[in-house]
Amino acid sequence: TVFGKTITQLAFIKFDIDGLIIDSYSAITKGAIQVNPNIPAVKVTMKDINDKGINPLIAIKRFLDVINDGDILISHNSEFDSGLIKEAIKNTSLRFPTNKLICTMKNSTNFCKIDKPESARKYPGYKYPTLNELAIKLNITRDESKYHDALYDCTITKDCFLSGLDMGIFK
Repeated sequence: TVFGKTITQLAFIKFDIDGLIIDSYSAITKGAIQVNPNIPAVKVTMKDINDKGINPLIAIKRFLDVINDGDILISHNSEFDSGLIKEAIKNTSLRFPTNKLICTMKNSTNFCKIDKPESARKYPGYKYPTLNELAIKLNITRDESKYHDALYDCTITKDCFLSGLDMGIFK
């Protein structure tokens, strides 16, 4: 979960090919000076950040410490997510892994086939699906009131990936 270019919540789920959870983690991080009040779905509040927030580098190090060489990193909008982490660690000794990245958003675009809004139709292709749009297309059971909690979004991303892997959407 982010506000601007600041990570406000970092979460991950490490799982095997059968979906068995090996490790999971979620932490609210310090650094944001405000949370956008126009996005009511975001679960992290300034009170959470001030009362429970930890240094983002501690959360990032926890994430990096569980990644092994052969692990595949999966997220819904990998470019954005990895970019935020890379930005947060640039000037530190931490390095983002060179593991394979699978973006469920970009790799499911042609599967979901969602028309772009009128203003973007001059560009070829389909609209990138939101995580919820992908979950709906894959018939993933979800609780939309829990979206935008980073750990819940990881859970839905995991379920979408495993379902899409079975269907040949992700390789």
